[in-house]
Amino acid sequence: MQKAKAHPLWAGRAKNKAEFEAKHLGQRYGVGFACVQKDFGTGSESSFAKVEIAADGTLRLFHTGAEIGTGMSTSQAIACAKWLGRPAGEVLTSVIEWPGLPVVTSGNPYIMSQTEQDKLSANLRWSPAYASPASATNSAYYYTHSTREAARVVFMHGLWPAAMEIWSQGIMGGQASPLVVRVEDARWVDGKLSAGGLEALPFERIAKKAHELGLVTGAVVHVFNRWKWSEAEFEIGGKLTRLPIDGLSLRYGDGKAKMSTQGGYHVLDRKKVYVPPVQLNNAEVTYYSAVGTLVELAVHEASGKVELLNHHSIMECGSQLPPQLVSGQLQGGVAMGIGHALHEYLPLYEDGPGNGTWNFNRYHLPRAKDVAVWKQTGEVLPPITETDPPKGIAEVVMIPVVAAIVNGVANATGHRFADLPLTPEKIQEALASASRPSRSLSPSTARRSARSPSPKG
Repeated sequence: MQKAKAHPLWAGRAKNKAEFEAKHLGQRYGVGFACVQKDFGTGSESSFAKVEIAADGTLRLFHTGAEIGTGMSTSQAIACAKWLGRPAGEVLTSVIEWPGLPVVTSGNPYIMSQTEQDKLSANLRWSPAYASPASATNSAYYYTHSTREAARVVFMHGLWPAAMEIWSQGIMGGQASPLVVRVEDARWVDGKLSAGGLEALPFERIAKKAHELGLVTGAVVHVFNRWKWSEAEFEIGGKLTRLPIDGLSLRYGDGKAKMSTQGGYHVLDRKKVYVPPVQLNNAEVTYYSAVGTLVELAVHEASGKVELLNHHSIMECGSQLPPQLVSGQLQGGVAMGIGHALHEYLPLYEDGPGNGTWNFNRYHLPRAKDVAVWKQTGEVLPPITETDPPKGIAEVVMIPVVAAIVNGVANATGHRFADLPLTPEKIQEALASASRPSRSLSPSTARRSARSPSPKG
C-alpha cells in the first residue's frame, strides 16, 4: 500500500483527471485502487516427493503434484536447486503409487478428534492425508516443501559427506585439514560446490563419490500440513534427526547395497511423530500472499463503455521460483479480473449458457484491446531475505483489479456499482439518472395538481 500511495497513478490522480477531461470531452477519468490478502492451502495439504541422483550426475524428481498448466513441473524442478545446485533434469508428476514409501491414511483430517489422531499416529505408516490435488494455490509453497526436504536429505546425507571425503583426501587430511569447514557455509556456484575456500567440486564428481561410498543418493518423503508441518524423528547414519516430514525412505549408493524395498529404497521407521493438533482446524489461516492493483480508466459518456488506460500491480509472494511464470500469472490473472469486472455476463434461465448455443462468439473474454496491454506494469516486492519461502499466488492476482475497476468507475462517475459486470447499459443508466433534474412542487402547486382531473384519452 505504501508503494501504491507513491505511484504516479495515485499521487497525480487529481491533476491527471483535470487534464484528461479537458482534452477528452465526453469522457470521465477515474483512478481506483484495491489490495487483497489471500490465503493459500486447505488446512490438510500432503504430498510425496522423490529426488534421486545417478552415478553420472543425472538428477530426477518424482512428485504427486499434478501439472495442470500452472508451471508446477518447472517450479518443482527448479526447487531442487536450493540444495543440489541445479534443477532436476527429469521430472515426473502426478505419481500416485509409492511402493518405496508405503503410507496409509484413515479418518477425516478436518473433523477427527485428538484422541483418534493420537491412536492412529501409533501406526508408523499413518498420516492424516495421502496426497493433495492441484488446488488452493498449493504448488508454490506446499509442493515445494516436499521437494526441498527430499533434496535436503540427499544433500546432507549424500553429497555433503561425499564432498568432505574428496576435500579430506591427501597428506595430513587433505585441503580441508587446516580449515574449519561447516555445512552452513556450503554454496553452489555455477554447478560446483564449495565451502570455506575449498576447491569447487563439480556436481557429477560428488555424485560419483556418493555412489562409491554407498551414501544416500535418493530420498522419498511424505509431508502433511494442518497450518503447520508434521515432524518426525528418524535414525539416519546412526544419528537421530528430526525433520518436517512424516515419512522417509532412502536409497543408497551403488557401492554399498542396503536392505531395500521396491526400487532399491529402504523405509525408515519414524521413532516419534509430531502431528499438528486437530485444534488447528479451528484456527485462522496462517499462510497469506498479497496483491495490490491500481487502475486508470476512462468512462465514455455516450456509450457507457469503460476503457482501461493503464494498470499497475504490486505483488508480495516471497521468493520467486521461476520469475517468468510469476509474471505470466500476474498478467493472466489481471486479464481474468478485467473480464469479470466488465465483460463476462451470462443471462439466467432458458437463454443462459446451458442451452448449448453459447460460445466465444457470445461470451466476451477480454482480449488485448480490453487490457492496457502496452502500458500495463507490475512489480514483485523483494523477499525479506533469500531464505523466504515461495508463497502461493494463482487466484489472488485476479481479485484486486476487480475492486480497483469498481473504485475507478466510482471516481469517474460519482456512482458506486454493486453488481457485476459493469456493462455499458448499467453505466448509461447511472449517468442518465445522475443528469436527470429533480423537480419538487410547492405545496400550493401540489394541491392544485391533486384537484385537477386526469387527462382523458
